[in-house]
Order: sequence, then structure tokens, then C-alpha cells
Amino acid sequence: MKIVIVGAGAMGCLFAALLQRAGQQAVLLEKCAVTVAAIACRGLVLEERTATHAVAGIAITGDAAQIGPADYVIFFVKAFDTVSAAGFASACVGPGSAVVTLQNGIGNADVLSSCFPGSIVLAGVTAHGATLLGPGHVRHAGCGETAFGALNPSGRRSAEELCGVFNAAGISARLDYDTQALLWKKLFVNIGINALAAILDISNGLVLEMDDVRGIMDAAVREAAAVAAAKGIPVSAEEALERVELVCRHTRDNICSMLQDVRAGRMTEIDYINGAVVREGSSLGCSVRVNAMLSDLVRAKQILAAAQSEDI
Repeated sequence: MKIVIVGAGAMGCLFAALLQRAGQQAVLLEKCAVTVAAIACRGLVLEERTATHAVAGIAITGDAAQIGPADYVIFFVKAFDTVSAAGFASACVGPGSAVVTLQNGIGNADVLSSCFPGSIVLAGVTAHGATLLGPGHVRHAGCGETAFGALNPSGRRSAEELCGVFNAAGISARLDYDTQALLWKKLFVNIGINALAAILDISNGLVLEMDDVRGIMDAAVREAAAVAAAKGIPVSAEEALERVELVCRHTRDNICSMLQDVRAGRMTEIDYINGAVVREGSSLGCSVRVNAMLSDLVRAKQILAAAQSEDI
């Protein structure tokens, strides 16, 4: 089985390493020449809680044509790069390929469905936490469940097969075909953690340890739950908050992707997380003041971080 992972960031490297160790043919497709060269030279370095592993034999390239059609093409790029990455990876998507998104944010599955009309599209989420320490060097900061399903019944066999592959590789996975509810439930976690961690420059666990910060988290998640309910997606604000707190504890030491981006002076996914709630909520007449504030603060933070990076 040929599995292509598009994007050699923290999550892409983590999944590639876990699949490779389990004997799967995992191939990384990455635009950054420096990252391609680093991983091609020394493989992946995977830091886990008990040990650090060198994972050899990882195939990586910046040319999708060298790979050709794959059984599964899994996207782990930032949400704002999904359209570009789809074009970059198009040579890997053939008539029998399944396209998979386990990305943050809302809208990636729709984008991939538009880019690959007629293809099987699987959409879902993962609760694993990972921090990229350098090209091809990733710290596995927290374990969690991966859940996904097919957008259409024709993709159910592919979903079942990939679920089996993940579980055999030690990636705890389950199928869930209510993909909209699944994506929004993950969105609540991102809303509760990412913006606050990025603004305050703190790890996930510290979000719970300051009463004022926890209050903002609570308000932001409740706003998002109200927006989801207005869209007809069955959710519980209390369950959403319990999930956010659970993820904070399980990934206590993790530096979330949004904070990693701010620290590196990169663009964040704020427009596809809190910003998505603002857009959806505004169109439905819902109050989204807290998420709008968090979105504005993260945008300001990333502008400042980018300016400081350029000065250096």
C-alpha cells in the first residue's frame, strides 16, 4: 500500500514515522528543499516520552510525479495552503486514490472535494500533539484518538481500510461518518487552546492554570458551540469544554501549532479556526465578540512576530 503524506511539518512527520515503523510505505511530499534534503540525508528523528528514535528509510521528495498515484494521499498542510498543496500533489491522486484531510480548521474537505472531483474524500481529526524541533525532527507531545469518515458512502471501504492501517501502526483510530460534527468538535479544541496559547506564549496545560484565561477559553468555546447549534450541528457546550480541558491535560507540555507559527514568524491558521467561527456566526446573527477579539489579537501578534523575524 502506498501512502503519501503531503506536508513534512510536525503532524506529517509524526504520522510518517509511525507508519514507517509499522512497515507501511509512507512517502512524504514536501515543497521546502531544506526539509527534503534533511530528511533524505538522515531520516526522521522522533522524540517520545521514553526514548528518541531515528526512523530510517523515509522516502521524501518535492516532485509528486516521482511518486505517482497512491492509495491514500493525506494532507497535513496548513489550512491556508490546501488549494496550493492540492495542485502540488495532483500527480499522486489517481482514479483509485482516496484523498484524506486530518487538518485543523473548517473547510478543507470542501476544498479537496472541489480540487479532486469524483475522488473519494475522507475527512477527520487527530488529537495527537506534536512539536517540530527542526527539519525532520519532531517531538510527540501527546497521544490522542484519530477519527474520520468518508464524505460519501462510496468511500466507506477506503475509510475502513485506512482505519485498520492506522490502528496496526499504533495510531488509535475509529470511524465516524458524521464528519461535520466531528470537525466542529475538533474546532472547539483548537478554539479553546490555540489562540490563547499563541497570544500568551504558553504551553497547552497552562491555559487551565489561570482563572482569567480559563474564563476567556470558556466564553470562546461557548460562542462556537452556539454557532454550531445555529447551523444545525448537534453539540453540547459542556461536553465541548470537557474535551478542551482533557486535551489540555493530555498535551500539557505541547506547544500548539499556532504558537509554533507565531514564534517562527509564520502565518497562522487563525482565519480557519476562531476566524471561521466569526464568519459563520456573523452570517447567522450569533454573538462572536470573544472569537473576534482573539482573532484580532493573533493577527496582530503574527504581524509583530513576522516584523521581528525580518529585523533579525
